[in-house]
Amino acid sequence: MSAKPKSPYSGDAGGWGSVKALVSILVQERVPFMGSEILWTQNKPDGFVCVGCSWAKPAHPHTFEFCENGAKATAWEITSKTTDPEFFAYHTLSELRTWSDHALEEHGRLTHPLRYDPATDRYQTVTWQQAFAEIGAELKALDPRSVVMYTSGRASLETSYMYQLFGRLYGTNNFPDSSNMCHESTSVALPEVIGVPVGTVHLQDFKATDCIFFFGQNTTTNSPRMLHPLQEAAMRGVPIVVFNPLRERGLERFTNPQSPTQMIAGGTRIGTNYYQLTCGGDIAAIVGICKAVIAADDDALARGAPRVLDVAFIEAHTHGFEAFAEFCRAQSWSVLERRSGLRREEMETAAAIYARSNAVIANYGMGVTQHEHGVETVKMIVNLLLMRGNIGKPGAGISPVRGHSNVQGQRTVGISEKTKLVPLDRLAEL
Repeated sequence: MSAKPKSPYSGDAGGWGSVKALVSILVQERVPFMGSEILWTQNKPDGFVCVGCSWAKPAHPHTFEFCENGAKATAWEITSKTTDPEFFAYHTLSELRTWSDHALEEHGRLTHPLRYDPATDRYQTVTWQQAFAEIGAELKALDPRSVVMYTSGRASLETSYMYQLFGRLYGTNNFPDSSNMCHESTSVALPEVIGVPVGTVHLQDFKATDCIFFFGQNTTTNSPRMLHPLQEAAMRGVPIVVFNPLRERGLERFTNPQSPTQMIAGGTRIGTNYYQLTCGGDIAAIVGICKAVIAADDDALARGAPRVLDVAFIEAHTHGFEAFAEFCRAQSWSVLERRSGLRREEMETAAAIYARSNAVIANYGMGVTQHEHGVETVKMIVNLLLMRGNIGKPGAGISPVRGHSNVQGQRTVGISEKTKLVPLDRLAEL
């Protein structure tokens, strides 16, 4: 079983395409739109946080405070479709391995606990009592210190809280979660360069920024509601500079389905400059930008003109700048072009935009964190920001865009592979 081929999509991100997709998924999953209270409370103060992405709930939500992807995620969770024992009596595991992930998910929720039977190559139904007894027997036979209890960002905070209590009663502290796979390079890199493992940008900074850079982040796919503050920034004339091997539509054009005017007249350009660098070419591209900024500062210093670098900030809040500057000056443009996949002129244009901006936000996603040099790339993005004091002031900072909304909350309720991060005093009290 395979998915149908998709025809090219020429519309904006959002718009009527999203409305059509929303209606389609609700019909497909047999979820009544007008009668579904859960959609009306999605991302509301008295409702629930969407499992689709990590973008924050607004203080003053719209009537429909969900995106196309968020509605799809919720529809898959509350689908009325079920996969009963008859399905597994008919299909072998070998056959199911040939199905796509989408086709397997689309069949519906499991209704019974199952055990794989190698003799028949099928999953067979067991009772809940059998399932609990066999799982318990397996766990009792193991050294608890050898057991890893992984948690997905799709798990609710209540589930996560009970899960880690169960694990600690069992005797293990091995609780990696999805953030270890998604943003561990962030957790390693940021403490080494700015002293904290999380981003420095708040939601209100998007209203104060005058320039936004993107590295390795597919906004439409991974955090679609982020398109709203991006569109507001674009409408203020804020340059949005994108580095991405893909031409992701949401970082090109967006029509807000919440706006009747836009639905009629059309949406907004998002990215002002879009650079399709090679996969893994981010470090070379950033070094090229830094090299151009430093060259412009050297020229300004020689002419007695105002400095391009924020010298006062660098002297007061950083160390190692001279060595970094010499490294950038020594890099060959031909090597940077080959490794980044960009022309020198493109990197110099991005550097000029950066240099004339007073408050710059740098966003990055898993296109940066999930490759071999993720830690070094994150550090290099921070180096770019530090050169002009773009850490610790309104409208500026480093903004790692994470995956699921529950990942940070899971740490709060005790899910962590680093025991020093677990609130043991609160757990003991509770």
